[in-house]
Order: sequence, then C-alpha cells, then structure tokens
Amino acid sequence: MKLNFKKYKKLKRRNDFLEAEEILFNKEAVSKLKEENDLERLEISIGQWGLNFLLFFGIFILIFSLGFVVHLNFFRGNEFQIAAQKSALKSIPIIADRGLIFDSSNKVLVYNQEVFDLVFFPNYLPIDKGEREKVLNKIKEKPEIAEVINEQYFKKENSLDSLVIKNDLTREEAIIWESYFAGYPTIQVIRQNLRQYESPLIFSHILGYVGRVSSDDIKKNPQYSNFLKIGKTGIEAFYEDNLRGIDGEIKIKQNAYMEVLGQSIYKKPQVGNNLFLTIDSDLQEYSYKRLEQQINSLGKEKERGGVVIVTDPQTGKVLSLVSYPGYDINAFSKGVSQDYFEKLKKSNLNPLFNRTISGLYNPGSTIKPFMAIAALEEKIIDPNKKIETHGYLSLPNPYNPDKPSIFPDWRNNGFVDMKDAIARSSNVYFYIIGGGYENLEGLGVKRIKEYLEKFQFNIITGIDLPAENVAAIPDENSKDVWRIGDTYNISIGQGDLLTTPIRLITNLNSIINGGKIMRPYLLDYIKDYDKRMVFQNNPLIIKENFINPDNLKVVKEGMKKTVDSPLGTAHSLVDLPFSVGGKSGSAQTAGNTKTNALFYAFAPYDNPKISVLILIEDVPEGSLNAIPVAKDILLWCYKNKILE
Repeated sequence: MKLNFKKYKKLKRRNDFLEAEEILFNKEAVSKLKEENDLERLEISIGQWGLNFLLFFGIFILIFSLGFVVHLNFFRGNEFQIAAQKSALKSIPIIADRGLIFDSSNKVLVYNQEVFDLVFFPNYLPIDKGEREKVLNKIKEKPEIAEVINEQYFKKENSLDSLVIKNDLTREEAIIWESYFAGYPTIQVIRQNLRQYESPLIFSHILGYVGRVSSDDIKKNPQYSNFLKIGKTGIEAFYEDNLRGIDGEIKIKQNAYMEVLGQSIYKKPQVGNNLFLTIDSDLQEYSYKRLEQQINSLGKEKERGGVVIVTDPQTGKVLSLVSYPGYDINAFSKGVSQDYFEKLKKSNLNPLFNRTISGLYNPGSTIKPFMAIAALEEKIIDPNKKIETHGYLSLPNPYNPDKPSIFPDWRNNGFVDMKDAIARSSNVYFYIIGGGYENLEGLGVKRIKEYLEKFQFNIITGIDLPAENVAAIPDENSKDVWRIGDTYNISIGQGDLLTTPIRLITNLNSIINGGKIMRPYLLDYIKDYDKRMVFQNNPLIIKENFINPDNLKVVKEGMKKTVDSPLGTAHSLVDLPFSVGGKSGSAQTAGNTKTNALFYAFAPYDNPKISVLILIEDVPEGSLNAIPVAKDILLWCYKNKILE
C-alpha cells in the first residue's frame, strides 16, 4: 500500500511550531549560560559559508592524497621495489632424498647417488640496473654458462622460475662453482639425487626411471620446478607421490647492497618413503637370462622379443615380470644420450615397450580353457562326450561348392572328450563348441564375448604400473560381414581376439585357484625413513563365485592331463619332482607368417603356489619353444624354496 503524507501537510503552519534554536536562544537562557560560563555547550549553526568551506577542504585533501599515491607509484615505485627486493629473504630449495626400492628379501634395487646441479634463478636478478649489470658481468666471465642462459632464457623470453645450467656435478665441481658465485643468489648449487639401478636391463620394465620434468609435466603440475626430477615410467612413476619426499628450504639474507649476510635452513627436507616389492630379484634375474638364452638358441636370423611372468595365483603377487629385451635405465637416469635413444627407437624389438602389460597378442590355444568353461556353463556339451576330430573341419563353401572351407587342426587327435581336447589342444573340438557344427550348437560369437567379459578380458587388471593396455574382444559388429569362420578363429584364440600377458595369466589363475580373479600387484608395503609402516598392500579379490566350481574342476583336470598324458602338449614336464598343470598355445600372426609361442603352467597341482606364463615371439616350433623355459623356472623355484 502506498502511503500519502500530503494530507497531513495542511495541518502544519510555520508559526505553529518551535525550532530547537528558538527554545535555546532566548535572552534569559543565553544570559544564564554566560553567567555559568557554559556557552560552549551550545550547538551553533555553521551556516552555508561554513559548509562550503568544509566541502572545499575535503576535496583538496582527497586530490592531494591521490596525487601523492600516483607520485609514489610512477615516480618512485621502482625505488621502493628495489629496496623491497634488497631487504627480502631469498628462498633456495633443498631437494629431498628420494625413497629407496627393495625386493621381497630387502635387497636394494635402486639407491641415490649424490650429485649437484648449477641452477640459474632469474627471479633473483636485481632490479637495480647497476646491481643487475654486476651479476650479468659475473656470469659472462664463464662463457659456457653464459651461453646456456642466453640461449635458454633471454633469447626465448622465458618465464621459467629456474634453469638448470649444468647437471650431475661431482662434489668437487660443485664446491668450485659455489665458491665462484658466492654472494650471488641468482646462481645456486642445488644438491640432487642421481638414481642408480641394480641390474638396469633386467629390472627396466618394473622399476622404470627418473628424469627431469618436461614442459608437459609442469603444465599438469604448476608447482613443479624446472630442476625437479620425477618418475617417468614403471614403479618410479606409479608411486611418484610416495617416493618423492618433501623439499626443504634455505633462506638467504642480504643487505641493501645485495651482499649476503647469512643463510639458514628455514625448512628441513623430508625423505621420501621406501618401497618394498613382491619381486624376488634372484628369480627375476634367472627368468630374464633363461628367456634370453632360449631366444638366442632359436637362431639370430630373426629378432625376437618375449615375456616371463611369475605370480602367486592365490594372492596376485607378482614374483617376476620380464619384458625382453630390456634397456639401460641408468642411461636414462643420467640423461640419455641422443645416440642411445635413437638406437632404442630404431630397434625393431622396441626395448622401451613393456610387453607384459602393454603388448596385445593373440592368446592362441591358451584361450581354450575359457571356451570350455563357457560351453559347460551353457550346457553346450557334456564334458565326457567324445568328438571325432579327423585333423580338420570342413564346411561347404557357398561361393565355390567344389572347394569347401577347411579349418585345420595341428594334428589328428581322433576321438576326444573335453579333458583330452584341453590336454592335446584340439582345434576341431573347440571350433565345434565355439561355432557349432552339424547337429551340435556352438556358443556363437555373442556368448563367447559374454563369457570373455565375465572373466574381465575387456578391462585392465589394475596392476600397479602405468600404461596397461586393454584386450580386444571382437563381435559381429567388428566386421561388415561376420562369418562362421570368424567364430571358429576366436574359439581357438586367433583372428581379432587380442589380450595382454598380464590379463591372460590373471584370468588363467582364476581357473586354478577356485574361481577368484585376483588383482596382480608389485608393491608389498611402504615404510618411511624411520622404518615405520606407512602402507601394507593386501590381496584383493576383484571377482569370485561367478563360475560353477564343478566346471572349474573339469577344466583344471584337463590342464593337469596336458602334463600327465603321453599325448599332452607339455608331457615333458612330467618328470618334475612335483605335480604340474598347464596349457600350451601357438598363435599365428602377421598373415599367418609368424607364430608366437605361449605356455602357462602352475604348481603344485592341488594347491598352486606358483604360476608361470611364457611368451616368445616369432618362433619356429610354436609352444614347444616356450615349454622348456617354464620348466626350468618351476624347477628353480622348487630348488630355491619358493615352491615347496
């Protein structure tokens, strides 16, 4: 509601009201105040002239203040900035020692060597022209560093907060440079850690290496300084936050003439945590050398890579992880030379590539246990039903009736049931249960994909290493026309079906450990510098109870028959002093011109403690070239009390 005060205005007449001054200013009151000497108590009107004077005076003060501020900023600002810089404390970092890495027996795998960097801090260049010229002239006396600063900083108009001029100096070299630039905070000697790796080739794909931060690293983490070193690959990268300590800080005090008055440790550095791995370094070394020996025995007319993975199938602990060939991680720690880096890049074997977690391979016949489980779960076939295999499967060719489509077996296995088919690695048997034949309905590509995804072939394992790859499971949408032959191919681990070695061994382990998919892991526990426990890793079950235990038992028995049966593909392991199960695989690649050898083994059969996966690229005799490596590794584990 709008209020209207106009109607009340009529009631007011000027002479009807007394103002305050009319009450106060009467003769009697004023006389009385004079007598009592209280005249100053009166509120006296200042009048219009007084108001104008106050307004003018206020504006004058405001203009004067603004002018003074402008004067300070534009005419004397540089002077004050210089004075502030001179009186400010300069901050220099103390690089914290990086944590160490140990194997499962507390053997040191990597340690720190003390080295020094010579670092240019452009933010500490004096603003005062004279002082600045003095510092730059001092730098110019050393052309080798003046050139670096000029090229890397001034010519690029860089905004870097620091620039490494020389790196990996010895203590003696550092003392010389520190003495030369004493009193010049713009150039500082910074203590660094140079990582030194034991057995650098053998552990290259586990440990990785440490290197200087790149421009991309700084973009992702603006708090990084240019002289910082961080983990680039492997465990060094994955556990960067644990291994890298907290840097300390030195404060340098100067007088108004930029002379150093003293320095003190403002904040002490905190050493990084120590990592203790599940890896047995002796087993790792043996596995690498045994694989290398086997590859060399196959002849040098072809370049071959390979993989060895040894795990505890009950827990997921990784005891050995070999990607062959390795590379010298010490060379990268020091700052890899262009020649060595180019050599690695040009190698057909790509030593920098971690085959164990990033390599995608056809699993070959090692996929057959999963096909068998899917067929049992879907009641496609009774495990005791025998199928005559003939040595090949023939299908009518609608495009050329005189030339049927032939799907070969690697040998004529005669009549086989499911366990025999696993032991002898019958292709025909798995063609039929995978794609169907005559009156026997197969799984079909849709259900094959469904079961492979149940075993999580379509996702990464979660192993604690960077750059793990994910398997590829084809389906009817993978091609313009999906044919029965495509289903036959993936039923025996060929075609477009690809997986990583770490995923393959993880899933095969789930068949022999009672149906548990375990997360594979390399880190056992973490302790701080004072040996206090920071983190204890524990086995993690990713998935369980998704397969009928009776069906797992049938397939596991078939894998035992692989060794025990005279017709089994790994019968050569039967003379080992413990019970063994396994599954062989030969996968054709590159248009059927190359064959990769695979073999998976586990022991002891009843309560497996060790599982081994071997993969060798481009071999002449398929899985026969991989089996001896697995046998020797199992025997080594037995002799060294890992397998009891």
